[in-house]
Amino acid sequence: MYEGIYAPPTAARYLLAACAADRAYPVTSRHLIRWIRKGLAHPDLADVPGRDLTIAFHDLVSMRVIAALRAAGVTWPRIHAAETWLRRHTGQQRPFATEQLWTDHSDVLSDFGDRLIAASRHGQLAMSIVKDYLIPVSGLRFTDQIAASWSPQPGVVLDPAVQFGEPCIQHTRIPTSALASLIRGGDPPDLVARSYGITPEELTSALRWEQKIAA
Repeated sequence: MYEGIYAPPTAARYLLAACAADRAYPVTSRHLIRWIRKGLAHPDLADVPGRDLTIAFHDLVSMRVIAALRAAGVTWPRIHAAETWLRRHTGQQRPFATEQLWTDHSDVLSDFGDRLIAASRHGQLAMSIVKDYLIPVSGLRFTDQIAASWSPQPGVVLDPAVQFGEPCIQHTRIPTSALASLIRGGDPPDLVARSYGITPEELTSALRWEQKIAA
């Protein structure tokens, strides 16, 4: 099965571009490498030399979850506690890519069976009524209990089964980078949109995303 493979600098640009401006966490490739060395991606990556280090799509999703939790104010001890508890009790090497998570700015919460638990508090039971007041780690679509795609902004999707995980226009196989390249080369936006059978709004979304990751 083909899936996305990303170098840390590329992954960091995607994560930083996806952060909301009012609660952004300043992700860099150094952050990602540090998280990987601490075992927060697949454990097999922890000792891979930096020059050879690449991450798969589900590692990227795990990093996305961590960045979102940090942006929401969750502390490192709580993130580590949640990852450790979920890995132990789900048997998954990348639990942040297999569990739908929420936060209240302090804890990391997850559905576990038919219960809502605080994974950052060693699985302490939480009242399900509080879910309406929690912040979801959004932008992820799950299939068969694993993240199947990530939408870092409206209209743009990373799917490991489409174009090797490159950012594409939603519901298409059109990489946003291809569209931006044509515009930079001088092609008129209306011609590009017609040629690819997309709307002007979809083209605008793709170009906005490419501008973010180039910043």
